[in-house]
Amino acid sequence: MIDSDSSGSDPDERQLGSDSLVSEVSRAFGLAEPAEWSDLGGSWTTNLRLDHPDRESVVVRIHRGSTSPARLAAMQTARDVVAAAGVPTVRHLATPDGEPFVSLGNGRLAELEPWVQWNERMNTPLLLERGFAILGRVHDALRTTPIPAAGATADYANHIHSEQAAAATRRGADRIRGWQDFILTRLADRVVRHVDAVAAAEEPLHDRQVRQIVHGDFWDNNVLFRDGELAAVIDFDFMANRPRIDDLALTIYFFLLEPGRDLPTAADRGLVRRFVDAYDHGTVLPLSQDERAALPLAIARQPAWSVGRWVNELDEADARAHVGYLVGELPVAQAVLAELPQWQDALT
Repeated sequence: MIDSDSSGSDPDERQLGSDSLVSEVSRAFGLAEPAEWSDLGGSWTTNLRLDHPDRESVVVRIHRGSTSPARLAAMQTARDVVAAAGVPTVRHLATPDGEPFVSLGNGRLAELEPWVQWNERMNTPLLLERGFAILGRVHDALRTTPIPAAGATADYANHIHSEQAAAATRRGADRIRGWQDFILTRLADRVVRHVDAVAAAEEPLHDRQVRQIVHGDFWDNNVLFRDGELAAVIDFDFMANRPRIDDLALTIYFFLLEPGRDLPTAADRGLVRRFVDAYDHGTVLPLSQDERAALPLAIARQPAWSVGRWVNELDEADARAHVGYLVGELPVAQAVLAELPQWQDALT
């Protein structure tokens, strides 16, 4: 979620690419030293592209220190399941000894994947409509095929369950108030009132949701297209068991936050209706009317993971930086809640 410039000394901060790191992972996977390598970035994982003259390019993904072997195995299983359902994704390449991943000298786990050629990310209305149909297929695969238990929870994610949102948001708001900044204190008060209202409206709908393993971050450069066709769904790091509409809500929220956009309009509601209808066309289990009615509330709940999760967990500098983004994001969520009947009418 937040890119780090850390050298990787903290086990849960992103490790920077380096010649020595490239040499270590190349030895671990039985590869020759690459002619070139590049650090592809990443919020938490280190993604290194290795280019060799005599083979296709590959990507080494080095996970955060808290990622356990069981969790990584579950993510690999999920990708295998999705690929078996006909949705392009990336599947791991084994070591010469047939192992699915390796443990590096610093204890972090690394896996090897093929490089995916792509030129479009899923952040336009056209590609989002196509992507939502794909998400329906991804959900079908993850719901109907067993995933190891470690796939059910994510230590870090852009998500918070509706049942936990209000209490966690209050804790985060208390931390913000402790900074003794008048403007940020007012922001903390606003987000608490907002999340309390969302939680109260969601409560009657808790038991009417389809809960399952979901992707967790189905957006932008995690859904790659090449000339309008899906190239791969990648990055299952936030995968977990939760209401499936929360997966849709995150994507829609990020769409509504795209640069240059204003507060949501009736036209936006029409676009979101197209996305949701596309999801139903892609899945064998269309959204119920209760799920469609709850979806705008799940969208409006999104600031809760900013304050209730990241503000509580990040260090002081990153937490303050994250709250800076919230200043522009909260009004979007508030606008959805303020026009809840119009949103529910549009989606149901």
